[in-house]
Amino acid sequence: MPLTITLLGQGAIKVRSCCEAVTPDSRHFIAAGLPETGATSGTEDCWYHHWPEEDCGNRLHAKILLTLCHHHSHPSAKSLLVYDSLYPAARGATPLLQSLLCHCPGFSEAWGICSGCFDPDAASALARVLMTEECRLLYVFDPMQRLSQCPTPQASELHYLIFSARTLRPS
Repeated sequence: MPLTITLLGQGAIKVRSCCEAVTPDSRHFIAAGLPETGATSGTEDCWYHHWPEEDCGNRLHAKILLTLCHHHSHPSAKSLLVYDSLYPAARGATPLLQSLLCHCPGFSEAWGICSGCFDPDAASALARVLMTEECRLLYVFDPMQRLSQCPTPQASELHYLIFSARTLRPS
């Protein structure tokens, strides 16, 4: 029987970032490329860690994103999450996705992807591949650049799409 995928809702969440300078001892994954502490170099050698202004408490996700995920994760039903961020996923599991799943464990399956830009048509095509009968899928595109050489707060929009799948029954 054919499966019908329906777009139930869509929206955007406006997010502004805060940031702090990254020092060689504060983030082990980039320490090799930073100047030594106390070095007098230009701003081109400085890096900044950005996070949402109204965050989840650990400087990773916008608090409103957690609310959205809690609302659409249903442990008793099949609910899927696709988290699309600027960071490539190793085996589909980015640290940002893992953190999001720790806050919102009700999803039955989750994927981390890095598409580069928000494309509703590509998200719909992916939903058609991933979804099975009687399930919901929450697709989130998070464009915030978490590590940047620019200390200026970022203004970005997290886009989301909510899909539902149903099997068409003959009448």
